[in-house]
Amino acid sequence: MSRFYCLFLLTLSAFSQLSIADEGFSVSAGGMLFGDLYYVSKSHLPDATESAGWVTRRGVLTANGKAGQSWFGRARVEAFDTGSAGDYDLTGQGRDLYIGRKLGQHAITGGLIPTISYDVIEHYWNKRYLVRLAPDLHGIPSRDLGISLKGKISTNAGVSYRLMYGSSATWEADHNPYDKFMGAVVFQPTEGSLVELYVDQEPRPGNHDRSTAQAFAGQKTEQYFMGALYTHQDRQSDPPLEVVALLGTLKLTSNASLVSQFHYLFEPSPKGNSITYLPFDPTARASNIVAGIEFSLGHHLLITPNVAWTVYDQNSQGVRPEDDLQLRLTVFFNFE
Repeated sequence: MSRFYCLFLLTLSAFSQLSIADEGFSVSAGGMLFGDLYYVSKSHLPDATESAGWVTRRGVLTANGKAGQSWFGRARVEAFDTGSAGDYDLTGQGRDLYIGRKLGQHAITGGLIPTISYDVIEHYWNKRYLVRLAPDLHGIPSRDLGISLKGKISTNAGVSYRLMYGSSATWEADHNPYDKFMGAVVFQPTEGSLVELYVDQEPRPGNHDRSTAQAFAGQKTEQYFMGALYTHQDRQSDPPLEVVALLGTLKLTSNASLVSQFHYLFEPSPKGNSITYLPFDPTARASNIVAGIEFSLGHHLLITPNVAWTVYDQNSQGVRPEDDLQLRLTVFFNFE
C-alpha cells in the first residue's frame, strides 16, 4: 500500500507540471490527495472503538481540455478507501467525464458531471477536504450522467441560473438509477456574498418519490467565511431528510485558520451506518461538529489537526446512543 501512495504522489507531482497547448487547443493536468491519520476514541459501533490508522478519503487525477474559446472538457479518476474504521480497502472509479460548450454568458455540459445540488456551495466554502457538506454526507448525490445548462440572468445584479437533468442510467461515480430534475438560482448581491435557492424532483416507483428544497447564504472576506445551509428532502413513505448546517473559517495568522462545519439532523439518518469515514447511528437525531486548525505549508500542502464529534438525542426506545468521537490529522496535497 505504501508503494501505491508513493506512486500516486509522484504521478500527481508530474501531472501538475503537464500542460500541452497547440493553436486553438490546450490540455492541462493536475490532481489532489487527502486523508486522515485517525483515532476513534468513542463510537456507537463497538468494533470501531479505539481503532486507529490511515484512511484515504480521496486521491484524484484530472485532465482538463479546451478547444478554441467555446469548447471545454474534463476527465477525472479517483481512488478512495471504502469500509469502516479499522477495516478500510482502497478502490477507484471514474468521477468526471464530460464535454461542454460556452454560448455567450451561458454554458451547456453533458456526460458524467457534478450535480448542481451543492457544487457552488462546495466551491465557495472550499473545505471539502475536511468534511463533506451535510446533504452530501446524508445521501444527496454529487455526480450524475446527464446534461446541465448554466448562465447569467443579470450581470449587474449578480443573478445566475442553473438547470440540470440527471438520467436514470448509471456509470462509475453515478449510483442513482432514477431520473432527476434540478434547478437553482444564485444571487451575489455584493462582493463576497452568496445566496442560493435550489429545488429538485426525483420520480421513483411506488410511493417513494423524492423532492428537495434547499437554501444557502454565506459571506466571505479575506479574514473569515461564514455560511448557513438548510436542506429538506421529502421522501414520501420513506423517512425524510432534514438538516441544517453552519460553516465557518477564521484566519488566525498568514498560514493558520480555524475551520469547522456543524450540522444537526432533525430526523435519524436511516443509512447512517453506511456513511464511510463518519458513520451515524440510524436510530436517533444527531448533532455533529468537525473542527480544527488548518496550517498551510506552502502552495500545495495543508495539515489540519481536527476533531469529529457526534452527539445523539434519545431514540424512539428512550436510549441515547454512544457518542462518536474521532481525533484526526488531515493531510491535503493539492496540485490543481
